[in-house]
Amino acid sequence: MAASGDLIGPYRVVSLLGKGAMGEVWRARDERLDRYVALKVLPADLAGDVERRARMLREAKAAAAIKHPHVVTLFDILSADGDDILVMELVEGRTISDALRKDGRPSLEVALGWIADIADGLTAAHARGILHRDIKSANVMITSEGVKLLDFGLAKLADDAVLAATSMRLPAMPASASATRIALDETMASEAPSTPARAEVSLAETAAAGLAGSGPVTRTDPGDGLESYRTHAGQLLGTPLYMAPEQVEGGAPDARSEVFSVGILAHEILRGAPPYTATTMDALFTQILTEPAPPLPDVPAEVAAIVERALAKDPAARFPSMAALRDALAAERQRLFAPPARRWPLVVAAALLLVGAGVGVYAWKASQPAPLGPGDALVARALGEYDVFYGDKALSSLRAALAAAPDHPRASAYMILFGGASDADRTRAVDAARRARARTAAGSKDRTLLDAATALVEQGPKAARAVLAASATQDRELAFWAAELDYRAGSYAAARDEYAALLAAPAKALRGRIYDHYSSVLLHVDDPAEALRVGTLYRDAFPGEADAVGVYATTLAAAGRYPEATAAAEEALRLAEGEDTFAGLGKVLALAGDRSRARAMYTLSLERAGAGRRPVRRAALAMLQWMDGEVEAAKATVAPCLPGPAAGSEATVRERAACVFMAGVLDPARADAAIAELEVLATTTPELRPPYGAPRALASLIRARHAFFSGACVIPVPPPGAPPAGVDEAAYDVPVDFYAAYHVPFFATWQVCERAGLRAARGDAAGAKALLGEVAGRAPGRGWLRGAR
Repeated sequence: MAASGDLIGPYRVVSLLGKGAMGEVWRARDERLDRYVALKVLPADLAGDVERRARMLREAKAAAAIKHPHVVTLFDILSADGDDILVMELVEGRTISDALRKDGRPSLEVALGWIADIADGLTAAHARGILHRDIKSANVMITSEGVKLLDFGLAKLADDAVLAATSMRLPAMPASASATRIALDETMASEAPSTPARAEVSLAETAAAGLAGSGPVTRTDPGDGLESYRTHAGQLLGTPLYMAPEQVEGGAPDARSEVFSVGILAHEILRGAPPYTATTMDALFTQILTEPAPPLPDVPAEVAAIVERALAKDPAARFPSMAALRDALAAERQRLFAPPARRWPLVVAAALLLVGAGVGVYAWKASQPAPLGPGDALVARALGEYDVFYGDKALSSLRAALAAAPDHPRASAYMILFGGASDADRTRAVDAARRARARTAAGSKDRTLLDAATALVEQGPKAARAVLAASATQDRELAFWAAELDYRAGSYAAARDEYAALLAAPAKALRGRIYDHYSSVLLHVDDPAEALRVGTLYRDAFPGEADAVGVYATTLAAAGRYPEATAAAEEALRLAEGEDTFAGLGKVLALAGDRSRARAMYTLSLERAGAGRRPVRRAALAMLQWMDGEVEAAKATVAPCLPGPAAGSEATVRERAACVFMAGVLDPARADAAIAELEVLATTTPELRPPYGAPRALASLIRARHAFFSGACVIPVPPPGAPPAGVDEAAYDVPVDFYAAYHVPFFATWQVCERAGLRAARGDAAGAKALLGEVAGRAPGRGWLRGAR
């Protein structure tokens, strides 16, 4: 490593912060961006150690994969004079360990904030399949902006190597090690007793870099062949005090092991001292395996119960995930410390009633809005929830409104117009709408909404849109519903223009829905530049909302800006783990060329999806499996969507068109059956929501695919010979399937790619190139499309 004052790339070395078995940490200044950073470098005398070097690079991989305000950030990786150097965020502050030692335990509100933030950062890591593997108070820094998780030096990607299923019990340590007094709150050092002591440097300075943890300690037994966590045979990684019982017994750590480790840390923060007091390894492990943690003094029973559950000896009895622990902590903190509801309107009213009279009281009353009727406040709340895609909350508010006012006109109309309601809710809403209509003034906004909702149920979105024809220009909400119904009817050009006009107006109402659906329509008509502009506006208008960030990620990917798209999709997943955010990240990764991770994300999405979403997730996963040559796996993935004597579990789901399409594409023997099923769907699918597949268009594509197939810019195929005489470009003159085009990677260009292949097969190479060039030109970053031909 260079000396202080030297320049390594753009980084000016300032001073050594500390040394550990895993590397040296230096303070440096980024000359380009005028900021201080931490440089971590493998010491020169260890540069030849292949394992340590690999472990350091795993640390880099783990850190780079996580973008979270409570996790230290990796900026760069570079090499200098044969050394690998990580350039990371320099975190200023002190560790929780230092704070507890000097100040004692914090207030309950501060403590819960620290613990919830730690769990939030680890939730982001776990979502990427990454375990920290060395959670402890010395690896968490307190900063002015909250806490930061440090030192992913022991991190392991959860899908790396799988531990051997046998001989998992750790070998007994020699008495000299197991019965000797040791520092049980230190990461175990990799060369055991002979490891030199670290250089004298304050804990705060060393940890400030977020990286200078000591390395793992080897627990050796020459006769044992245990492969432990991709390290030396017989090693135990981590810090003994924070290990879960299953780790003590030699099992591989997993997400629930880290829930236990956070439970230990939470207990330490709330009590001001670690829960276990043993001074030898054997005694500590006995406590971890058999003894409950001591009671927490002056801690509410609800908080203590959360910590107790995290510390359950049986992994199955703990919180099932770090996200569940985080949510429990956050909810309890909200309950205990949320600011009281604002009561000043009541105080002002009381004061006016007491000291004002006559004109004063009359003037105050005159300034107030008209009194709300039963259910009105709930309906207003539902509309706001609908705007930010809190669909379940919106429907719940509408149910409450209808319970308070069974014939409420807007509550019944919205229950239909919002979409997503159950059949029972919709039936009750239709009955309520008919009763309400009889006593709602003709020509009123409520009457118009009721008529549009009824038409939607009885005749579909086109008829509902016709109801609004005369009034859509007079009211912003009615104009919104006009655009929304054009969107649902597949009139995308009309919807595009209507959404654009709504966004151009200064009013803010319903902008969340407008941003989302306008960007979707723009992607459908292949205008990625404008879609990205709208997606950016959506993200900026709703900071911290997973849907807004996820839409932004999709528009970035459509524009070919894959690194930014991946980072945004990961952020959306961090904000709200769910089937939609897992699939959103999968789609971006697929377009970026990382199909392996994309498939993993779609698998997680499929596991979490409800019945209506599973078919389209199956279609996306099967597409990627097919692209990787795993045809049989792809067939198995879509099998539940298919009807027949052994009908699959999703054979009656109305949103299954894309899944059925993939089944017909994958297996020529199933093509006729898939076409027939799509035709059935075309005649039986109700039109209450946006198209979940254009079944007849998909059936046409299956027919065309089996008459002529050039790869669809999806899979490599030999150059086609002369196409059959009966095949022409008209076979591809069908509407692009909206649902598949948005949710299934690469599907949006299927038709244009096949049309280009047909031209090429007929010797019209220039025509084929022009056709693909037109599409690629709209988003120059679509490298996969340009490389397809």
